[in-house]
Amino acid sequence: MTQALCLAAAAFVLSPVAVKLLQRRAGWLLGTLLLVGAVFVAPDVFSGTRRDIGWTWMRDLAGPGQDVTFGFSGDALSLTFALLALGIGGVVLLYSAAYLHEDDKPRSFYNFMTGFALSVLILVLAADVVVLFVGWELVSIASFLLIAQSGSAGEKGASRTLILTFFGGLTLLAALGIAVAVTGTTNIEAIVASPAWESSGLTTAFALLIACSGFTKAAQFPFHLWLPEAMAAATPVSAFLHAAAVVKAGIYLLIRFSPVFAGNQVWSVTLMVVGMGTALMSAFFAIQKTDLKKLTAYSTVSHLGWIVATIGTGAIAAAVVHTIAHALFKSSLFMLVGVVDHQAGSRDVRRLGSLWRRMPFTFGGAVLAAASMAAVPPLMGFVSKEAMLTAFEPFPLLLIAGAGGALLTFVYSTRYVFGAFVDGPRDMSEVREAPVSLWLPAAFPGALSIVLPFTLGLFDAPLTAITGEPQHLALWHGISVPFIISLVVLVLGLVALVYRRRIWALVDDRSLFPGSGNQALQAVVQWLTQWGRVAAEMANSLSPTRHLAWVFVMLVALAGGSVAFGPPLGERINTDRWTDIIPLVIVLVSVIGLTMVSKTRLAGALLLGTAGVGATFQILTLGAPDVALTQFLVEILTVLIIMLAIRHQPPRFQPTSLRRKRGAAILAVLMGDSASLAVWALYGRSGRSELSQWYLTHAPDITSGDNIVNTILVEFRALDTLGELSVLGMAGVVIAAVVSSIPRQPEVVTRPFGFEDANAVPLMQLRRYLVPILCVLSLFIFMRGHNDPGGGFIAALVGSAAIAIIYLSGGAEKPVTGPYTPAVLTGVGMLVALASGYLGMTHGSFLYAIHGTILGQHMTTSMIFDAGVYLAVLGMIAAAINNLGVKK
Repeated sequence: MTQALCLAAAAFVLSPVAVKLLQRRAGWLLGTLLLVGAVFVAPDVFSGTRRDIGWTWMRDLAGPGQDVTFGFSGDALSLTFALLALGIGGVVLLYSAAYLHEDDKPRSFYNFMTGFALSVLILVLAADVVVLFVGWELVSIASFLLIAQSGSAGEKGASRTLILTFFGGLTLLAALGIAVAVTGTTNIEAIVASPAWESSGLTTAFALLIACSGFTKAAQFPFHLWLPEAMAAATPVSAFLHAAAVVKAGIYLLIRFSPVFAGNQVWSVTLMVVGMGTALMSAFFAIQKTDLKKLTAYSTVSHLGWIVATIGTGAIAAAVVHTIAHALFKSSLFMLVGVVDHQAGSRDVRRLGSLWRRMPFTFGGAVLAAASMAAVPPLMGFVSKEAMLTAFEPFPLLLIAGAGGALLTFVYSTRYVFGAFVDGPRDMSEVREAPVSLWLPAAFPGALSIVLPFTLGLFDAPLTAITGEPQHLALWHGISVPFIISLVVLVLGLVALVYRRRIWALVDDRSLFPGSGNQALQAVVQWLTQWGRVAAEMANSLSPTRHLAWVFVMLVALAGGSVAFGPPLGERINTDRWTDIIPLVIVLVSVIGLTMVSKTRLAGALLLGTAGVGATFQILTLGAPDVALTQFLVEILTVLIIMLAIRHQPPRFQPTSLRRKRGAAILAVLMGDSASLAVWALYGRSGRSELSQWYLTHAPDITSGDNIVNTILVEFRALDTLGELSVLGMAGVVIAAVVSSIPRQPEVVTRPFGFEDANAVPLMQLRRYLVPILCVLSLFIFMRGHNDPGGGFIAALVGSAAIAIIYLSGGAEKPVTGPYTPAVLTGVGMLVALASGYLGMTHGSFLYAIHGTILGQHMTTSMIFDAGVYLAVLGMIAAAINNLGVKK
């Protein structure tokens, strides 16, 4: 398993170099790598051997039960699906080397195909639900990219695929959240085996969410419409994605979690009804299609419905066997369609002719693959269909529907063969057989369908390991109901073959429903778009009032509701401190001056800053010096950035009507009263939370640091901080984009305050002493942050103040750094923070803080993380000053 993963990763990494050297023939090398990986996996599959590798990704300090493991588990089920992905993927890449043209952008094609194969392996081999979800989303993204690569023809199909499979990602995320909450672990095997499901009322909800997620990938009703639309992709993409990859990811998910729902009627009925309903519907649609690729696509949806219904019966072995059979004959059929199209220039049965004489090898491969699809004995499709019909026997209605579906399958299988190679008006005398390098890989998987039925003993061990019960496959089980159904279907299918032209004439271009699934999805998208426009109208204005009014109204409602309908209020704690009057007066005077006195934007910015200072003083008196220092520095830099922004606006505020002032005053009073009520109510409801007390009690011992605020940010919740750091980096990009799009007005921007050079003289003198002091202070605050108020963020704000002074003392609108320095600082900072996370993995968890002593001083790798924060914040401030403070 390890070798297979490494080979798939190597194929992905080497694909750009291989394409550069070999062009489209890179498929030979990359396909060989995947096939070698399949060779490594095959012995473990057929022996039922289990393989496990992994390491702790994120550690839970409360205990090992909820550690997140970046690991892979190769049990019989996972390795079977991995073998399919590697084997079919390798053959498809070999086929692609002959199928593609030099102008088909082979570089991106092979990048996406190998990346897709690696994503499927991550998904099916994941030992942890976090890794499984990452693989699930990677599969969705890779399939979107491969379909979209076909250009405008694939635009709609790619978009619909992305919408529907991402919807499945959301339902999967909800399902996995329930699973972790119920079982207390993220390990897949432990979740499936947990006894907690027996007494949980959430089991049915979990079942429906898993079913919905599987349906989106496996193209089951009502999510089936994406797969036929995705046929715009290149034929090799269809052969891999829709025969052995994306759709099998949905099947894998359903099988993997099916033991949880043994005996759950909602799960069983949902899968049987949706699966067989989809199978019958899509089978009829397949018969109607004159495009061979769409016929094959709808037949794929139909066979997936068979597998889903079989999973619903609990016959997992039968579902796995048909998954294997389907991957073989369907990948072959897709690739053979490409061969026909490549040689004859069309895949429309109405434009083809008698090709079987001109393309005998392609024809032979198509007959084998289609016969397996039609369940003609003794092919592999016959073995798997017999197993599924046997699973349907306890359910008479399902068995009857299965019999009808089997007949429809036989009919569209004959249409594939006779439509492509026998019937048709066109003269095929100019068509020649494809090169061996094209038809042989295409026919190979289907040819295995005639070999495997005579080696069925190989499947006993893996199927026994998957189901936990002895399994034995055989080509002949005696006279039984499934065998009789097969004989009847074969006879009726041959009759239909004789009258095939009449049948085609009856079903072609017949509309069964008033609308299609694509139209329904388009209607939903249009409705959501219209609702989005309505919702956006609430903020579709440059006026801050329009933006904030709805937010304020909601906050007023929430505050009033929390006081009126919330729990009883508890005892007030420290609500009568006289020192609170000081910050109250500062804030009150600032707000009154800002709203009623100030006429210029400059005065407004300064008064906004003094209001922030008042709030900072309040925080300081409450005993939070870390937060107070951070808030104070943020206020200073915020005022600076605001002043840089208002340089691009008129100096004075726009006149405001008395009516608007009154409305704003009423809203402001309500907002203030609501905030006061909410704080007053919530502050007295309970004492210190259990989580807060845990940090206060245990954090100093775990981190060897007394600054609990800092250790929470860079150790306990470092992953959250890393996410915020990413947002900070994006904010710098947004600032640059927004500022560059603002039309500049030279008459407003040019020297708005006057005499900048003269005004800068005092700052020039001060800079000589203050900037070095701030730099040293910044370093000091950074180093002491583990035990005392400080840390990387606060230190970066002090360093940013030094950058601001350098800018302000310049006396001219010049950049404070080089044009690329802010981006470099931010990027390096984020990489440094990320790198510290990988250091932690050497001790069992991503971002785990490693502690030690250097020269008698306690040191920790969280300082490296803090250094990344420091650099990113410096870059952000420098970007803001360079973009807002310099004329373009």
